[in-house]
Amino acid sequence: MHLVRYQDAYGRVAIGVRDAEGVVATGYTDMIAFIEDGEAAFAAARSALRDGHGVTPHKVLAPLVPGKLLFLGMTYDVFREGVPDEQEPYVYARVQSSVIGPGDDIRLPSPEAEVLYEGELVVVIGSPTYRVSAADAMSHVFGYTQANDLTWTQWVHGGTAALPQISMSKNADTFCPLGPDVVTADELDPVDLAFTVTVNGEVRTSASTKGMVWDIARILEFLSRDMTLWPGDVVSTGTCEAKPIAVGDTVVVEFDGLGRLENPVCASW
Repeated sequence: MHLVRYQDAYGRVAIGVRDAEGVVATGYTDMIAFIEDGEAAFAAARSALRDGHGVTPHKVLAPLVPGKLLFLGMTYDVFREGVPDEQEPYVYARVQSSVIGPGDDIRLPSPEAEVLYEGELVVVIGSPTYRVSAADAMSHVFGYTQANDLTWTQWVHGGTAALPQISMSKNADTFCPLGPDVVTADELDPVDLAFTVTVNGEVRTSASTKGMVWDIARILEFLSRDMTLWPGDVVSTGTCEAKPIAVGDTVVVEFDGLGRLENPVCASW
């Protein structure tokens, strides 16, 4: 099932399910509430598909506003040469105010700022997850979406005693495009998922999730060891490549089956 958070022509926020004609309202207004309601929510969505009619949303929003946004680095093989297999990836948190949806502007902070794109597969948690084993971890996954995990490199490589400042590099406003859909876990196999990042129509990154050394089950086992992941929390699984963007660019992240996350780049100054 492909779930969408959107605004109608009156500005009201709704959760819909895609069909061949467009998006059908499910009766829910919050994605996390939909996730928490489990089978009852799926029944409402199936009923909506039977009885409703697809419409074109006035605006597609980021698919959810998570309580926790956990992003990982050093999960792909290209970044782990010489690194022991047992060494965990590094983890950083994002704040809700960095989240934007498809079509929203990515605002670069200054003319001198170097900002890198990173196309990433995102896991949406479906049930409380604490000290879960890798063997059981995938049963806690509700679905998947995609992110453009933007990095302002000045804060990572600035060279002062206070750096690197990973939180500052990741949490500028607009630095976390998400979406457009949440695709439920029964419809997507994340093990060998092809993806591209294009800038102004030119493919800059073409890869697959098969390059992940730390797979999703192992990541969830690691993260839940001392932290509970709640329904609607998201875990972004890392990148294999990061490249700079500039004002005037249009960046598209596209994982097979997850739609098209397109955002223009503009100046904030």
